[in-house]
Amino acid sequence: MGHRVNKIVDVYRQLCRFPDPVNACISNLSSTNKTILNTQWSQHDFERKEKVKFSRDYLLSGQSEHMTVDFRSPNKEISNELWNKESPSGSLRAVVKKVTKKEEDKYFIEIWKGTHKSQCIDALAQSKHGKIYENDDQFGSFVWSYSEKSLLYIAEKKLPKSISYFEREKKDKSKEEEISRGTEHFYKEDWGEQLTSKHLSVICILDLESEDIRVLSDIPEDLFLGQACWAPSDSGVLFVGWDVNPYRAGLIYCPIRKSCIYHLDFNSSVLKMVSEEGRSCRSIRVSPDQSKLVYLDNDIGGPHMQGSRLMLYDWGSGDLCVMSDTVAAPSADEFPGLCLLDLPKRCWSTDSCRIVTSSIWRSNVVVLVIDVRDKSMKRITQGNKSYGVMDVNQDKMVLCCSSPNQPQHLAVAELPSSGSDLTMIPVDGTPTSTDSTYEVLTMIPTDDRTHQQYGKMDYEAVLVMPTEVKPPLIVFPHGGPHTLFTTSFMRYVAGFSACGFAVLMVNYRGSLGFGENNLRSLPGFIGDQDVKDVHAAAEAVVQSGRVDGSKVVVFGGSHGGFLTTHLIGQYPDFYKVGSCRNPVTNLTNMIGVTDIPDWVMVESGLPFDHKVVPDGEILTKMFSMSPIAHVDKVKAPLQIMLGLDDRRVPPKQGEQFYRALKSRNIPARLISYEGNSHPIITTEAESDAFVNTVSWFDTHL
Repeated sequence: MGHRVNKIVDVYRQLCRFPDPVNACISNLSSTNKTILNTQWSQHDFERKEKVKFSRDYLLSGQSEHMTVDFRSPNKEISNELWNKESPSGSLRAVVKKVTKKEEDKYFIEIWKGTHKSQCIDALAQSKHGKIYENDDQFGSFVWSYSEKSLLYIAEKKLPKSISYFEREKKDKSKEEEISRGTEHFYKEDWGEQLTSKHLSVICILDLESEDIRVLSDIPEDLFLGQACWAPSDSGVLFVGWDVNPYRAGLIYCPIRKSCIYHLDFNSSVLKMVSEEGRSCRSIRVSPDQSKLVYLDNDIGGPHMQGSRLMLYDWGSGDLCVMSDTVAAPSADEFPGLCLLDLPKRCWSTDSCRIVTSSIWRSNVVVLVIDVRDKSMKRITQGNKSYGVMDVNQDKMVLCCSSPNQPQHLAVAELPSSGSDLTMIPVDGTPTSTDSTYEVLTMIPTDDRTHQQYGKMDYEAVLVMPTEVKPPLIVFPHGGPHTLFTTSFMRYVAGFSACGFAVLMVNYRGSLGFGENNLRSLPGFIGDQDVKDVHAAAEAVVQSGRVDGSKVVVFGGSHGGFLTTHLIGQYPDFYKVGSCRNPVTNLTNMIGVTDIPDWVMVESGLPFDHKVVPDGEILTKMFSMSPIAHVDKVKAPLQIMLGLDDRRVPPKQGEQFYRALKSRNIPARLISYEGNSHPIITTEAESDAFVNTVSWFDTHL
């Protein structure tokens, strides 16, 4: 066993040598025949027990298929850097650095010009605001003005210092800051999972000539501000405002909270709503000619992930129209509607006529080009690989390419004209594929599993096979439940395969990317439809004879953990062992402790209201849909891994199931990770969880 553990450790160590691309931008200094690419990467460092971030730049020459990489800079580690933004002309660069001195965080905004640092501003010295928000993919923004005279960013609001009623007043009041007595223990609302330090936000403008910071104040206090950018000609600002009433629910992975896009005009101080009221909005993207903008919107409430609309606002006329609507029931080769969290930060073609974005299309991530003149949409990547758009500039694109047996790598391509093929140039060559193979399987539910409202809908599963003959099978349902597994590279899946397991990633009905009917078929049927879909896919693979049917295990996190614990309870003789991360195990006590109480109601098929207090009838229904209802039938040993800072599925959910198994003499192991929230992703925890999971499977097979 010791030799086997050493192999598992080595497998994961080798896989972590492939860095993950964090950011990639085509420099504004690029020309027709010269392309400058600035990139940032992240990689696990096991000795330092942390993720290190580093930059690497490229110079490419030529066009289209004749493009070649002329120069690749050495890697340079980045530390303390929150933002790094090139100005529109490319002649300036702004960097935000967070530095901790004497246990106090300080934020410096640096301006680099040519060969030197021309300015360094201590952002907190003026006492205008609190910490500057990082690039959190939710609120943070840091944007050059078109004139390059100012910078726009989001920060925490500066509040009076909270002190005790019993703290003595300072005799020297000359430097005393504003204080608030007796408020140091008052509850501060935040936005839940991974956004716990975001309480009150403000939009700030730094004038680079005077170095004065202005905090915009003509904005209602019941809005939480984020994703700000400049209005055309620097005449004002555009931003997303989230409604904080009656209370805030978790926002990350949940783009269905009430929010609008606003325009604050500097000359008139008038605040105007740009988006349609009664929707959830995000991702403001102004066209290069500043004549229009696009953004994404969704229904308020319902499934936390769902298809989005692409909206177009004409700056001159004020007209708002739908560029791309949701799709109810697409066929397998039809566009399923836009399925994505955000548009690329830059997504417009140079002529301001086309939008380029990646989106989920069944089990793939594809690149789409949408023409705003006639609302036409074209898919420009094909096959069972995944392609994520990282940047679009000067009609060139940077794509993150991968597949289950090929790690992420970057490629540059020119935006093809109508009818032309896409030619991608890998900037570091194409990484060597692993020894595994994969395919996408289509599953058709049996007649007894046909949905009463939406009829018979198919779903898919991605099967990854190692080199071994008839290997054991890991059944891997995804979380959400309204997310999905794509044909992108996943380190855990590649690691399982390298350790000799086949892996079946099941996109059961209710997954994103198969149309709205498919997605909305699951609420009210969790613990039943999703469980049966996953099990049917597993049985189909076993019956094909390609895997060892006596060695089937199950692994999943969050809702995937919900399905893991359901599967070992509902099919106790089929699954030999299980492992799960932060599982939902009991809906009845989940609703009172999670940051997303609406999720519990919606997925249980019940209407959500902020005032709801579940009664006995509701709790009875929730219990019947919970894995804990089947715990008496469980035979399989189970490992449960918990992030102790998880606000989405609090650790007590996993602990309760662990105790239920222990009291029934079922082998169970509980592992907890400090400093980890819902995704267990710190270097130490992620690697430990992988090794313990494979070892757990080995032990019980």
